Amino acid sequence: MKTKIRNDGRILGRLLNNGTIRNAAKATAIAAVILAVILTCGCTGNGGGNDKPVSPKIEQNIKDLYSADDAVRKTAVNNLILAGDEAIVPLTKVFSSGDKTASMNAAVALYTIGESSIDPLIDVLNTGSQTEREWAANTLCLFEARAVPSLINVVKTGSKQGQEIAEIAIIKIGEPALPFLELEANRGSPVTADKMNSLIYSIRATEGLQQRLSAEGNTTTSTAAAA
Repeated sequence: MKTKIRNDGRILGRLLNNGTIRNAAKATAIAAVILAVILTCGCTGNGGGNDKPVSPKIEQNIKDLYSADDAVRKTAVNNLILAGDEAIVPLTKVFSSGDKTASMNAAVALYTIGESSIDPLIDVLNTGSQTEREWAANTLCLFEARAVPSLINVVKTGSKQGQEIAEIAIIKIGEPALPFLELEANRGSPVTADKMNSLIYSIRATEGLQQRLSAEGNTTTSTAAAA
């Protein structure tokens, strides 16, 4: 990728305008909230199976993610989690639907299945549509540090679109990404080091901005209460 994050202020402003920067709780808290609302099952995948034909049962559960019935959707999510790795690729394809609720449920299922979801999500970053890439990136953020090495690899070698959204995902993950970025900056080529240092700076600037906004908000609230 020829263009680096040269204007951190512009990128941070775009992230804030899109509502994509998260506060100190970051991805793990987001995942916990989503999981608490949508399902109570926390099962992991059973390994392998991505190359197998999709079973009729999985196909039906994927269709049920679009149901207007909340109970049907919850059951589908739980069934897809129980199906494990066999359900991963079908779940990533839900992101192309444009259906926000179905896509959110797919993201929850992928996160709960576990780290075997990371590589298929990285594939979507490199080859998917803009909507698919955004959902894949947000899902990868839920994995926090576990997804960072794969995201760094996209920044180094992925498609242009993949590189750009992987950079944003790393910034959103924030502090857990710093050790990986620092390691890569120290051992990489000058170009790679420059990219990693730019991301490190962006994360620190983002966290500093969040702290300032929080402090300003607390001051405003205190002033209003005093008045």
